[in-house]
This record gives sequence, C-alpha cells and structure tokens, in this order.
Amino acid sequence: MSKPFFSDLHAFRGVAVLCIMGAHAWSVLGYQSGLQAREPDYRWLYAGTEALFHGTTLFFALISGLLYTRVLRGQPWRAFFRGKLVHVIVPYAFVSTVLTALVWPEIVAWAETQKLTLNFPAVLAHNLATGQAEVHLWYIPVLAVLFALTPVLERLLRWRGGVALLVLAALPLVVSRTTYPQLLSAQTVVFFLGAYALGMVLGLHPERLHAFVAARRRLLLVVFVATLGVNFALFAWEYVADGFVSAQQSVVYVNKISAALLLLQALHARRDRIPQALLTLGTHAFSLYFLHFTVMVQLDQLLLRWHPTFSVPELAVAGLAVYALGTGLALLLSLGIRRALGRRSRWSIGA
Repeated sequence: MSKPFFSDLHAFRGVAVLCIMGAHAWSVLGYQSGLQAREPDYRWLYAGTEALFHGTTLFFALISGLLYTRVLRGQPWRAFFRGKLVHVIVPYAFVSTVLTALVWPEIVAWAETQKLTLNFPAVLAHNLATGQAEVHLWYIPVLAVLFALTPVLERLLRWRGGVALLVLAALPLVVSRTTYPQLLSAQTVVFFLGAYALGMVLGLHPERLHAFVAARRRLLLVVFVATLGVNFALFAWEYVADGFVSAQQSVVYVNKISAALLLLQALHARRDRIPQALLTLGTHAFSLYFLHFTVMVQLDQLLLRWHPTFSVPELAVAGLAVYALGTGLALLLSLGIRRALGRRSRWSIGA
C-alpha cells in the first residue's frame, strides 16, 4: 500500500535540514580560521548563529515521532525495522565507510606517531558505533536507539492517551544532552527521546494540535523570542553547558520545540501553497544531512587558502556564502547520485 503524503511535514523536513546546515556554516569556518580563538568579538557572531541553529536536530527527532503515528503506526514491526535498516542504517554505514576510507591515510600517519597499530575494520566499527566518521553523524546512533525503543513507546502511547510519553517529552528540561566533543551519551539519547515521544503524541491528533497552536500563536511567539534572547546571552557569556542539567540546553529545548510548533502550524495552514524549493529540500533532507558537512568543510578550506585571515564581518559574509553555496552543491550532488543510481541511491545516501 502506498503511504499517505503530507506536504506540510515534508516541507518541515526541508526546514529542519536547512537549520542543521546553518549550524555548521559559520561555526566550522570560525573554528578552522582560528578566529574563534583569537578574536573576542567573534563571540557575538557565534552567539547569533548558535542561538538560531544549535539544537535544531530536535526537529528531526520530532518529525520522526510525528511520521510514526501519522504514517507508520500499525504496520508489522518487521516492516518497520526493515524500513529503518534500509533507509537509515545502511546509508549511514555506507557514508561512514566512505568517509573513514578517505581519511584512512591520515589516521595511519597519526597512529604511527603514537606508536599504535590500527586496522580499518576496527576503526570503522568504532565510527559506526559512535558516529565519529564525521562530527555531525553522532545523531544516527541516537536515532537507532530511538527506533529500537519504538515498540516500548507504542505500548506507552496506548496507555491513558499517551500521558507517559508526555512525561518523557518533559525530561529534556531536567536531563541535558552532552555537547562537543562528547556528543554521544545516555543523556543525549534521553534529550532526543523527549522530542521523539512528543512527536508521537502530537501525531495522534494533528488537527487538534494545529488548532491549539493557532489559538496560542502570540504566546508561543513570545516564548520563542524570549528563549532565543536568553540563549543568545548564554552563548555570548560563554556559559559552559555541562553537567546532568544545563540551563542552556533546557532553554534550547523550549526554544526549538516552540519554533517547531509554530512552523508546523504555519506550513499546515499553507499546505496547498508550499514553495517547491522546500518540498525539494524535504525530498533530499536525509542525503543533505549526510553530504553537507563534507562539502562545507571543502569550501572552508578553499576560502582559507585564498584568504587565510578573516575579520569578524568578513567571516559573517563568508559563512553566508558557504551556507548558500554548500547547500546548493550538496543538493546538486544528491540529485546527481539519485539520477545515476535511481532507487538504489537510498542504499548509499538515503535519497
């Protein structure tokens, strides 16, 4: 049976991947250029981009929960897990293998300086388990745990209208994700489990959700703007987001969930007039997630060879260029792979 298509959710996936790419466009260039370490005023640019984009991977977790209850619920568990294996885990393994192979000479050179002996299968297995083939891939092991827990969450969803899942959705307020360089942890799983569980509950009654948000749009806008301001201040203050409970990560969670509710309602209200560009981004969202970081890093290195020393205003403009050009090139690459491989591209980049 063909699955139903919801243009608003599809477009929200496009918005989500745009935000995730935005999280890397300026921050990685600022780190690679050394501006982050040498220029105190860089913190204002960093605070602005991080306040907007940090934590938007929560959008992916939320939409996974929404799609479960609106599209996938009721199918046999064998079909559910087979779909996740084919469309998520296999592409992740393929991309991780390619990325590990590309940097293998550097890994071997480093191991020699440390008098270590490494073999490719062991390093690849470690990268697959931890999402360290490239820095942004940490989310896929987290997502794999969320998928594994879905049968348990389904049973909780049937109990008293899903009240237990609402409790899980509130846990990120008191259990914070860990941040770079220790991105993968049990705390991080709990943090994203909250958004996944919330999505499952919201997907039960979508029309009631949109009516609720529409009636409280101003309040949600106030919450979004206020938490965005607090988040900006915490990043500018260089607050250290560590420990079991981080005030910053609690603020990030509230900010991104309020943003997601507003975006979902706005897209639903315009579901017959959604720009084609957003739908295209939604179609290629998963492959863009896999591809964009490598493309952006290459663009950063080209820029730094041409202009090794950036000022803060120059880096602000350069980051915008990397964002736009990196998105376009990653999309073209995804389109090319999809045209070359057809449906088999799902096994390589998830497209």
